[in-house]
Amino acid sequence: MPTTLVMILGFIVAMVAGNGWRWWLTAGGAGLVVLPLGQGAPRVAVVAAIFGLIVVGAWAWGTRSGRAVGVAVGVVVIAVLAAVFAVSQWPRGLVAAPWLDWFAVWLLVGVGCLAALVIDRRVHPFSSPRLAGGNLPAGKVQWVVSMATLATVVLVCGGGLGVVGEDGDGRLRFSARGDEVLPLPTSLRLVSADTCADGGSSGNCTAEFVVMAADEADRTTTVTRLVENLRSRGWPLRLDHGVYRGYRETGGILNWTAHKMWLYANVEPASVLRPAPPPDAVVIYIGNL
Repeated sequence: MPTTLVMILGFIVAMVAGNGWRWWLTAGGAGLVVLPLGQGAPRVAVVAAIFGLIVVGAWAWGTRSGRAVGVAVGVVVIAVLAAVFAVSQWPRGLVAAPWLDWFAVWLLVGVGCLAALVIDRRVHPFSSPRLAGGNLPAGKVQWVVSMATLATVVLVCGGGLGVVGEDGDGRLRFSARGDEVLPLPTSLRLVSADTCADGGSSGNCTAEFVVMAADEADRTTTVTRLVENLRSRGWPLRLDHGVYRGYRETGGILNWTAHKMWLYANVEPASVLRPAPPPDAVVIYIGNL
């Protein structure tokens, strides 16, 4: 027992001594949490923080290249992860892609980090002090732990994304979000919203947003206000046989299916599949087929 305690203490001392830059890099990876938080997505922010910490931390604690190279590569990895997020989530007027878009590319960065650690191991053989009373170099323990942790996370997450990608007909789809319609002007109010009111196979989904006038205006006025607002938000709606229709391409890095919007200029046609909306209400439909 005393020998084991000495080994553990010796390992901790070896980890902390002169490794301030490794701690800073690891903190920088976890700091990627601020990116999804800026979008108001706390759950996704947890994913970004954990994955960023593991990827950057694996390099920081696994490399034997020294401080200069270690910091340089670590900063580049953090910058690449942040740049991928920015490209994915700020699509310049297009519909923003879901978080799986940037996370899929982050997995590729993780694979690149694994490759970098393997190359680093071949270039820089282990020369760090051995653990007190043990036979394994402290540097080798750090490298093995870094590799094992990063490889496990990449395999698990990659397998999960693989299952998602296979669940369909080969096309990437995501359901419409509220921010594709909202916020509404003060003259309109949202009655109800269902991001997947009607769906089928291969991940296709049709969202429905029921809107009415806030000042008891008639349906024709509501349609006019709504179309003007949606056009200002980037939807190129055109009137075609009593129906306003328009497509918006999706942004992001992966090839996501465009979203289609339509709404009826006149009275909503009757449907046996769903209850009729209020007479003065307008239903906005957004599909991802």
